[in-house]
Amino acid sequence: LIHSNLDDGFGAQFHDLANLCGWAMIERYIIEDLAGASLSHCFGNLFSDPTLRMIFALAMDEINDKNSVGSMIYGNTIDFSMDYDRNYGALSSFLLGDMMLQLYKPTGHAVSPIPITEAARIPSADEIIQVHTISQMLEEKAKHLYPFINWERILTKKEVLVTGGQIFFERVMNGLDDIGIDTKHPGELLLALKGIGAARLEEYFGVGKKDANAMRGRIPLRPTDIVQTINMKQDETCKKIDNIEESLEGVKIVVASTDVHEFGKEIVKSVVMRAGAKVFDLGCSVLTEEVAETIVETESDIILLSTFNGIALSYAEELLKVLERYDLKTPILMGGLLNENQEGSELPVDVSDKLKDLGVVCCSTADKVIDDIKNALIK
Repeated sequence: LIHSNLDDGFGAQFHDLANLCGWAMIERYIIEDLAGASLSHCFGNLFSDPTLRMIFALAMDEINDKNSVGSMIYGNTIDFSMDYDRNYGALSSFLLGDMMLQLYKPTGHAVSPIPITEAARIPSADEIIQVHTISQMLEEKAKHLYPFINWERILTKKEVLVTGGQIFFERVMNGLDDIGIDTKHPGELLLALKGIGAARLEEYFGVGKKDANAMRGRIPLRPTDIVQTINMKQDETCKKIDNIEESLEGVKIVVASTDVHEFGKEIVKSVVMRAGAKVFDLGCSVLTEEVAETIVETESDIILLSTFNGIALSYAEELLKVLERYDLKTPILMGGLLNENQEGSELPVDVSDKLKDLGVVCCSTADKVIDDIKNALIK
């Protein structure tokens, strides 16, 4: 049994849920039809809307032709912040939705409560126990709410995703076949898909209507919650910045994420682009060597990094060594979760002071990024 989390890694980079559904079909085709194994899909990290979690879960169940047992529906983490009181609300909303879905259609997926400290650091054992205690109470209440859900409406929206996913699947397979990729060879097919990347697959084969002004040139059939949140955060952030238009005109910026998470990267990218900067987006899980090579190739002025997985200090140290080897003194701005496990600590601790000692500019919030860039360039 092969496990795949659609919200962590390659699948998380799709902006249209219909295309993500199609990608899930591609994964099933590679694993089940070509490799002869079974596949279990996990998702939920990037789903904020409780009803959308139900819709997508039913879509994933429909394409599960071999009835592979589910793994888990992961908790919504994009609504989590440093405000723990609000996190309790987000926790309750997604748990209720996931529980009612399992009452309607038991797919075998475990319901996964997420500790309210998730956005700040790795949770402690006590905090994990706490959310499971909360979830037991919510399970009792979900049984009362479940009979009043309009499942016909949810099933109708599920069909839209499945139909769009099938179109995306067929377009991708036909497109790869046209350029000589052996779509019957699992290794060759997987390498080709990974090489092309989610963004270009969506741009070339996506089911959304073409629009030059839309992200990736298409209007999503059903935008992911992460895309809607990014757009909302971008608008909120830009409203807080005085005279944003053309404030970074002529500035060239390399943008990247140190790990698989791109939420923070996409927000700051959209903000600096609104300010007129020219952006070279390297995507997720970017190697330090790739950052340095891009600086040389593009003659960029600054590096903007988003990090989440507790590797802030080690990544910065490695990048500085690589830049020194290339004889580059390009300023580095880093934002996100600036923490890492240190000797003697059981949980990741804040490493902002150590980053500053290295000369890295620590960006606390997206609305400060333009000022931070200007100050860094002056120095």
